[in-house]
Amino acid sequence: MKIVIPELRIVIPAYNEESSVGDVIDRTKKACRDAEIIVVDDGSTDNTAAIARQRKVKVISNQSNYGYGRALKIGFNYKTEYIKYFAFLDADNTYPPEKIPELYTICKEKEIDIVVGSRFLGENKGMPVIRKIGNWFFALIVSLYTGKTITDAGSGMRVFKALLLPEFMDLPDGLSFTPGMTAMVLHTGRNYQEIPIEYHERAGESKLSALKDGYRFFTVILTTVKNHRPIAFFGTIGIPFFVGGVLLGFYSVGRWLTGSLSIPLLLLTSLLIMIGTFILMFGLIADMIVDLRRVVERMERKRAE
Repeated sequence: MKIVIPELRIVIPAYNEESSVGDVIDRTKKACRDAEIIVVDDGSTDNTAAIARQRKVKVISNQSNYGYGRALKIGFNYKTEYIKYFAFLDADNTYPPEKIPELYTICKEKEIDIVVGSRFLGENKGMPVIRKIGNWFFALIVSLYTGKTITDAGSGMRVFKALLLPEFMDLPDGLSFTPGMTAMVLHTGRNYQEIPIEYHERAGESKLSALKDGYRFFTVILTTVKNHRPIAFFGTIGIPFFVGGVLLGFYSVGRWLTGSLSIPLLLLTSLLIMIGTFILMFGLIADMIVDLRRVVERMERKRAE
């Protein structure tokens, strides 16, 4: 009997998804026969865990609801000796498990660090309008800050190389895990590719709050920018001060030429320009420190190889 040691692990986080988790597992097993499948039951109060165990896959049950990102990390970290690639998708039947082999093949054969199934390159059948607008906005923000065009910053269907896992462990434990992953990968210069997938209406009730989770998405994106490209983050704050001071300066000069000089206005002009300049200089210094850190990390990786 030939024993197949899987190099691909598929993690399915699930919280009260009894109406769909069984079908998701069945479809995943059929599409990815040699892959290892782990369902992380994140403190469900329904029959999610029991239904998953009936499918003869590894089930890890959390004592309480730790959060989407934490559930993924738990699944990733379980006995990783032979794992070379990780994949994950939601348990609510919105993502097509049949696309995982394509993502995995691209990741492996083309040496792509992370391959993402984009809900906006394919047919998007089940996403509410407010979430479409929110996801478009977050993709735009990430694209602007990283200089790399993406369409789906928060997709919950991805395949990535296992060697990247340590970089993701400090990402948030909640739903903002995925946009944080996108921003981090792009900022650190990793190979990133999107492919189109179909996205369907979810089974059961959504756990996502448009306002609360939208705020968290935005916060984690900005935090990642601050940590990996400080000049862009501090530039967003400093440039409005500097430009505002310059424009106010032109206005002050105009008033001075007409004989109505305002000392408070000149002081405000100077203050705005000084604050803007200080913030930009701070961002520039921080950016240099981050670049130096990356050089040191690359040198350490080469020594380790």
